[in-house]
Amino acid sequence: MKSAWQVRAGRQGERDQEALAEGLAIVGWGGVPALGRFDDKEALKAGLREHYPQRSTYVIGNWAGQLWRFYREMSEGDLVVMPLKNVRQFAIGEVTGSYHYRPDATPDCRHARPVRWLRTGIDPGEFGPDLRGSLGSLLTVCRLSRHEAARRIGDIAAGRPDPGWQHASANLDPDATQADLWEAVETGAAPVKLTVRGLLSLWGYRRRTATSLVTVQSELAEHGVTTKPPFTSARMDALVELVPIADEPGTAGSEPDSPEAEAPDDLPTKWMVRAVLPDEPVIESVTVGKPLAAAVTLMLAKNYSQLAVIDEDGRYAGAVSWESIGRARLANPEPTLRDATIQVRVIDFDDELFAQIDEIYRRGYVFVRGEDRRKLIGIVTANDLARQFGTLARPFSLLEEAELRIRRHTRRCLPEEVIEKATPKWASNPTFGSYVRMLEPPERFGLLNWPLDHETFLDLLTKAKNIRNDLMHFSGEEVPEDDLLAIEGFCATIKAVDQP
Repeated sequence: MKSAWQVRAGRQGERDQEALAEGLAIVGWGGVPALGRFDDKEALKAGLREHYPQRSTYVIGNWAGQLWRFYREMSEGDLVVMPLKNVRQFAIGEVTGSYHYRPDATPDCRHARPVRWLRTGIDPGEFGPDLRGSLGSLLTVCRLSRHEAARRIGDIAAGRPDPGWQHASANLDPDATQADLWEAVETGAAPVKLTVRGLLSLWGYRRRTATSLVTVQSELAEHGVTTKPPFTSARMDALVELVPIADEPGTAGSEPDSPEAEAPDDLPTKWMVRAVLPDEPVIESVTVGKPLAAAVTLMLAKNYSQLAVIDEDGRYAGAVSWESIGRARLANPEPTLRDATIQVRVIDFDDELFAQIDEIYRRGYVFVRGEDRRKLIGIVTANDLARQFGTLARPFSLLEEAELRIRRHTRRCLPEEVIEKATPKWASNPTFGSYVRMLEPPERFGLLNWPLDHETFLDLLTKAKNIRNDLMHFSGEEVPEDDLLAIEGFCATIKAVDQP
């Protein structure tokens, strides 16, 4: 079966023109010799350790996985998507041969596969939002497997529109209207199920924003309907069921608050761990008491770096990884599964994601418990975070820089009581919305002594506030081009006038 892959041509797209001109997919790792000398992935890891001795075990394993996919798993006939960084476009090609090493090329252009480029200059808008989210991976080599990616990318390569994706369990026609939705709910012949993305599309929305959430929540409530799970926090491609509010006793609070009750910018935001879990999370595990060979066999067969260890009731008992197995064998030539079992953090699916990031990057992964707070339902790895956050990293860093500069300057120039009054009770610092209200009076803005037009500055600040609110409704999707340009312009303006 044909597969699809994203192959990046360097962090800044420095290899993309050579790749197009030569009919190749090219990856870096210039210090690594021809991959043909490595018989298996463990040998490749050993070679990477030799050439990059300063890198951690986790990084070496990650790199080995990417190079092995490029060398051995990618097949003739597979599709390759290559981001063209400098023009914010994509190229799609078909793999036409095996991996080969180019000793005469520049060091970062020696590992290559022949590719027949089918289309170039493809605008990001030709990919559906879920595909664009997958293309946000920061990995150099990444398999694109979600939502029938290979078939859809093949259509785009042929110049046809992306046909999109429909959840297998959804029972509302993709072309349904709002009237069809209400009729299906009122008829009640069968539960009405559709994805969050499909629900929003009935109102013409492609993303969760403050406006789209209030609009859809309000109209659902007017028809006496809510969703299980809440569409406001479920993944964009997760399935939700529409149910009458009357069928949910004790959920009077499920009706949305009036948008005037409290501005979205003044509400604390919490990204849940479930935001980076698959739509239908699964966890591979081995039971305590099994021989270590059972874990090794499963890890080899599934190409896993680690497994959960569970007890007879399915509860977490530890983890086993290639590293823990190696350490156990140093102490005992014939270790048991218990000898190789280590303890790693277990978090709940509704924990705050940001609070777990340090541990995920330190260990490389954490396990996730489900609603019963007992059984494991999934795993979150550092790769998961990289894929999900890649498309949002730049806008968030720009907004954070702008906010820090405004905070520093207002604390220097405005009375402390003015700042305290504008700061929400739950926050330790003002929000973007706070700064809009704080600096709306011309006399206060004048205290900043910035050579900027007051009205224009407030417009820029309000736009940044609205974009920030939209970003906080995390969906893993690419930030619209006009929003990114607005953020860049706002940050550049603040940097130009903010002097240390």
